[in-house]
Amino acid sequence: MVRSLLPLVLILSLILVSGPLRAEDDLDGDGYTVADGDCDDTAPDIHPGATEVVNGIDDNCNFMVDEGTEVYDDDSDGWSEDDGDCDDANPLVYPEATEWADGLDNDCDGTVDEGTDVYDDDGDGFTEEGGDCDDARSDTFPGAIEVVDGWDNDCNGLVDDRTDVFDDDGDGWSEDDGDCDDANVWTYPGAVELGDGQDNDCDGTVDENTDRYDDDGDGYSEEQGDCADGDPAVYPGATELPDGVDNNCSGQVDEGTTAYDDDGDGWTEDEGDCDDANRAVYPGAPEILDGVDQDCDDIVDDGTAAYDDDGDGFTEQDGDCNDADSTIYPGATELPDALDQDCDGVVDEGTTAYDDDGDGMSEDQGDCDDQDPTVYLGAPELNDGKDNNCDGQIEQYLGWQCGTAPAGAGWFIAALGCLGVLRRKRRASEPQRVQDEVHRSVGPGLSD
Repeated sequence: MVRSLLPLVLILSLILVSGPLRAEDDLDGDGYTVADGDCDDTAPDIHPGATEVVNGIDDNCNFMVDEGTEVYDDDSDGWSEDDGDCDDANPLVYPEATEWADGLDNDCDGTVDEGTDVYDDDGDGFTEEGGDCDDARSDTFPGAIEVVDGWDNDCNGLVDDRTDVFDDDGDGWSEDDGDCDDANVWTYPGAVELGDGQDNDCDGTVDENTDRYDDDGDGYSEEQGDCADGDPAVYPGATELPDGVDNNCSGQVDEGTTAYDDDGDGWTEDEGDCDDANRAVYPGAPEILDGVDQDCDDIVDDGTAAYDDDGDGFTEQDGDCNDADSTIYPGATELPDALDQDCDGVVDEGTTAYDDDGDGMSEDQGDCDDQDPTVYLGAPELNDGKDNNCDGQIEQYLGWQCGTAPAGAGWFIAALGCLGVLRRKRRASEPQRVQDEVHRSVGPGLSD
């Protein structure tokens, strides 16, 4: 407690000794005055150039609090050191960031460049960038020993080379696979017959399946345009099927079927495209106001001004002034709730909360006759047989009606009585006249 009072005692002492404080006085003795930019001249630890510490205070008077500390997000990536940012000077480095091949631990998980081409995923000492052709297999890398496993272990582009099952002529078949002439690249099981007098496909028959032979019996040979003469369902003019095959040999696969994207919008009928002839229509497409279901959700124009979002039977185009509230639409019953239920631009009209006669007061406010502008709470009482001021009594100040007078009073007294009544009625109707002027100048509904 005593220590906390020392700065105050010091300031008071300085005032008593040297008079009023000045901007050039260094009150806390830290070498900086207010004129020098000291933002707290009662604390010697606070001044321009001071070391910022985690205390929720601007120690160095640069209008920033705790910058450069572990609780401050120095690189503005949304993470501080306290949050787990392992490099708060780099906005590309923070927990959960995408790992890049940049030699940095971008996601702060303690591993650098994992999942990229420069990282050795299988721990065999080689990365994809270093020539590893399968970085998920630790037995596969440049220089590895080739074994009989149907795999290119040494990443030289050859599978099982230098083994007993190797394809000597490079035709894709070894002797163990049934190559009947492993010195001839054109001869192996399943090879295309060339019409060269040899059994190219090693099936014991010579020259079958040549361009001049209808191998599948569909009536077309290769020379006649059959693009797959081993499949009787494939030939020029065949019906295209959704089977991933070019059945009609047109150069296109599955065109005209539900498996083909006819309009090029990235979606087929099988994938949910409800109009594959319109590239603007597909699942998830933006809905526009045109009477078409663009996003294929079986709802037309949803989310646009032509759609009835709240189900009250009216859209924005129909005049619904709040299509998120089913109680608000043209012709709705007006309620005394400060909302325009019927969308006519006037709020609460026809309810007890609305001033129907324009005298400045509604039924809820005490108007006992909201159809008469001369009747409202506090109105001047007139000789008209009405309770003008809504106090429950009908006052007659002159004792007679306008145009009448006691016997012998004469026409002059009667005229004075009428004049008084007319003047009071004019004052009583003044609010209605003013409101009418406002309506004419700003438009109906805007002045309410």
